[in-house]
Amino acid sequence: MEVQYLIEKVDGDREVQVLNWMLDGKSQRWIGQHMALSATSIKRIKDNIVKQMIASLGVIHSERRK
Repeated sequence: MEVQYLIEKVDGDREVQVLNWMLDGKSQRWIGQHMALSATSIKRIKDNIVKQMIASLGVIHSERRK
């Protein structure tokens, strides 16, 4: 499954913005500068995005079994 299909599963305005910029190829440093956040903060947001996507994959997988 492609990441683009999981965008709707990501909660939070910051998370969605970071994800969209990452999909556009922007670096964590670039994103941090444009959001006035540190690269470390962007990494934490990215990690949260990944956790949300993984959790949604579990839900999607269990829904397919029904």
